[in-house]
Amino acid sequence: NTRDGETLSLSWADLTSLPQTVVRADHHCVSRYSTLDLQWSGVAARTIIELAPPADDVEHVLVSAARGYSSNIRLEDLSSSRALFATHLDGEPLTPEHGWPVRLVLPHLYGWKGPKWVGAMDYQRYPDRGFWEQRGYHVTGDVWREERYSYQE
Repeated sequence: NTRDGETLSLSWADLTSLPQTVVRADHHCVSRYSTLDLQWSGVAARTIIELAPPADDVEHVLVSAARGYSSNIRLEDLSSSRALFATHLDGEPLTPEHGWPVRLVLPHLYGWKGPKWVGAMDYQRYPDRGFWEQRGYHVTGDVWREERYSYQE
């Protein structure tokens, strides 16, 4: 559901040739641990959105990753100035454990909202629940509102 109905496909070379940015942020796990002051670098999610603008009625994005994993993200969260398709952590390329080659970083949302091993993103008018959302986790997952579970919606 891009504005022009087209599909954008980026190779690794395409992605890494886009403007790079750095975001310093904490990582918060839904299980109540945090890793503080991480330096993520990669391509701002806004840059990807600008390359493939969504249709006017799009409110959600389903980000898909390896092994059938996916996460539903509100377009407004993905459009945040700190949302990043990360390729590096603390100045080093991501390791497979941390999501190589690309991981979505959304500092204001819990970690499950930012898939590792990103492969695709699909604009949606209505939210499809991703992997953890289907298993009872909150559709938004805002850290500061402690939105952990679907019964809080």
